[in-house]
Amino acid sequence: MARKGYDLLDKKRQVLVNELQVVQGQVKKAWDELHEALDKAHIALNTAQAEMGKERMKQKSAYIGQTVYECKGISFRSVMGVDLPVFNNEPAFSPIRYELHNTTTSLDEAVLCWRKARQYIIAWAAIDNTIYRLRLHIKKTQKRANALGNIAIPMYVARIKYIEERLEERERDDLARLKLVKTTS
Repeated sequence: MARKGYDLLDKKRQVLVNELQVVQGQVKKAWDELHEALDKAHIALNTAQAEMGKERMKQKSAYIGQTVYECKGISFRSVMGVDLPVFNNEPAFSPIRYELHNTTTSLDEAVLCWRKARQYIIAWAAIDNTIYRLRLHIKKTQKRANALGNIAIPMYVARIKYIEERLEERERDDLARLKLVKTTS
């Protein structure tokens, strides 16, 4: 049973490592998308600030900051008992919550760019969390497999060997006694 457990833990570790490699393949793309979205958002914000002025931007940002964001695009999937976050990158429609009086289209564009950047930030966080969880469970699985392979299995093998030797010794003793009884009778 210990060997079967070791084999199962080794297979689990292999599956988790394969999943980690798949996720790490997505890292560069997600990182590039995140930085591109953040660059666009900063440019749009700077443009809006240049067009509207600092004071009006502060006034409008007070309304924008009160917007409550809900993230409904995160679900979880299980890989060998490890719950991994999956981000569904569907932009959720939410109305603009600031007055349109005394604003420019550049402010609208900045708000939309930051909303898109937020989506990429959440996606990056999901990937980062996935990598963290996979590494953690790979490490735990490796520790358990090592404990079985290096401690438990050798201990059980030594016990089995000891028991077999004792049984063989008893069998020889019993055989010697039978021969002794047979020769004396």
